[in-house]
Amino acid sequence: MCATFFSAPAPLEADWRQVDVRDAHAVAAAVAGADAVVHTAYRQNEDVWSTNADGSGEVAAAARGRRLVHLSTDLVFDGARGRYREVDAPAPLNEYGRSKVEAERRVREAHPAATIVRTSLLYGGVEPGPQERLAREGTRFYVDEIRSPVQVGDLADAILELLGLDVAGPLHLGGADDVSRYELALLLGADPTRIERAHTTPDRPRDVSLDSSRAASLLRTRLRGVREVLGAS
Repeated sequence: MCATFFSAPAPLEADWRQVDVRDAHAVAAAVAGADAVVHTAYRQNEDVWSTNADGSGEVAAAARGRRLVHLSTDLVFDGARGRYREVDAPAPLNEYGRSKVEAERRVREAHPAATIVRTSLLYGGVEPGPQERLAREGTRFYVDEIRSPVQVGDLADAILELLGLDVAGPLHLGGADDVSRYELALLLGADPTRIERAHTTPDRPRDVSLDSSRAASLLRTRLRGVREVLGAS
């Protein structure tokens, strides 16, 4: 199994490397010569513990002495209230969320200076991503699952800016608008006659919107709201 992470040997030079992040020797070889590493690899439905937890620990250990930004998720929270801040304690509801909490723990243990970026649903890439494909295909969307979707270019710019800053621990990088999965689908162009309104199940958090005010105070990059990006009022 291969996964992808990003290494930056210099501010304007970057390479994508595909390795099995569970393979310590392969990871060490991949980061050799890099000044910074952005770790993006994850699995959501299978191999979640070996990829998300074990793999994150291997990448963090290999990146010691280099700048490390590790990508995590809003699903580390239980969704009981929303607008989560970095100081709020994780309380995941499902196996994926639990594996990501463990990944964060292993990153902190192996690389205390790492930035742990918690983000939300991504959209707006050059090629249609999962959110765009779901909206186009038509399916069931939750009206009561609230997220803080972020435009992928905004997130990338924020992460690149973070590489030049000394920020350790969790940092929330969510978009400025908190919307339901259903509303996001409509904003992405879903035909309302082809999609179904649904309600969350017990293993899914209802409101994991992120308070990204700390990031706004640290970064020049704006994390725009989905309504602004997609031209909605």
